Amino acid sequence: MRRPLGEIRTPALSFLGRALARKEVMTVVAPLFHSVDAEQEMTMLAIRSMSPGTITALAAIFGSLVGALGSSAGTWITQRHQDRRDLLARKISHREQLYSDFISESARALVDALEHNVSDPKNLIPAYALLSRIRLSSSTDVLANAEAVVREIIGTYAKPNLTPEQIESRATNGDDPLRKFSDICRAELESMQSQI
Repeated sequence: MRRPLGEIRTPALSFLGRALARKEVMTVVAPLFHSVDAEQEMTMLAIRSMSPGTITALAAIFGSLVGALGSSAGTWITQRHQDRRDLLARKISHREQLYSDFISESARALVDALEHNVSDPKNLIPAYALLSRIRLSSSTDVLANAEAVVREIIGTYAKPNLTPEQIESRATNGDDPLRKFSDICRAELESMQSQI
């Protein structure tokens, strides 16, 4: 009497079960049983072992995994972008303050140079310190213009003194060594802000 396939308990059957899971039914079943009926019974066994509850549970598990991975990846990308934006905003704020300080000190030293012939090196210390800070973080265009402003200040000390009226006239005529520096700085800061 032939027993139903579900009642057979042999090492061959457990091997067959693993083969079914890997969809190797035809290559395993045919040599063991040499029967079309046995192949059909094994196929039916494999189909019956995947109940709707199992399929639903697997779908829920894989859906949860995909959702969790997608959420984690999205959070990581958002956080990384936010960190980059914060760093760039701090750099912009730092450079704005640095350029503002340099312009203030350079303007003060330039007016002093226009009014006095003898240069006191102590008057140039703040401008030189700010120039060195500009070297640390700014572009080559900004640095070149800052160095040109300092050279202009030093050169102005050697020139004859100007009266307050001449200084005012020079300022209204647009003879401002800080203008080009300010324009270059503004362009650099605008290009940085466009990256945010």
